[in-house]
Amino acid sequence: MKRKQTAAAVWMTVMVAIGIWGFFNFRDNSLNYRLENAQRVEGLQYLPNFVNSRAFASGFDWDGETEEITVVIPDTVEFHNSSRTFRVTKLGGFWDRNIPSAFGPLLPVGSRAGQVIYADSNALESAKERYSSVPERDLTVHLSVGQYVSEIPLAAASLLYREQEGDGVIWRVTYWVDCDENNQTFYSEDGKLYSRADNMPVTRLTYGEDG
Repeated sequence: MKRKQTAAAVWMTVMVAIGIWGFFNFRDNSLNYRLENAQRVEGLQYLPNFVNSRAFASGFDWDGETEEITVVIPDTVEFHNSSRTFRVTKLGGFWDRNIPSAFGPLLPVGSRAGQVIYADSNALESAKERYSSVPERDLTVHLSVGQYVSEIPLAAASLLYREQEGDGVIWRVTYWVDCDENNQTFYSEDGKLYSRADNMPVTRLTYGEDG
């Protein structure tokens, strides 16, 4: 009898644990991040999750010409259609049914310019073959990471091809990172972002020669 009671108790514990995991996993499910809810706030675009009051930064404003830019990821953000404060917990993420949205530069709305973003810096050679006659330029992003950022689900943009009025440029994107000292997941050193769990550099950001 005791053996049956023990087995039942273990089974109930496992089911409760699974239920708790499922509940929190659903709260941060990509279905709760809707593209139609995307908002630009102070130079950053966010996708809010109205279920768990979190948001991920999907990109930052860039004029398509500047070679050096500062991007500050705040701890929290407020949206015009909500009275709540949202924690910014990710750089990039997934929306709707796991549709990827990599963190990277965003051209101005209505600029009539287009761009193709690559998350793999090794794609430079193939991009050079595809756009053989265009020049190459470097975009350095000085990135300040807030204390609640705990995940970079996708590789951030490290290369992009920008086209405007028939002219094209290949841009190599690198990041120089500074991280809030209160961040429990990451820390920065010499311009690189590191994981506190294993002290290894975060490879989903591409660093320059000095970083």
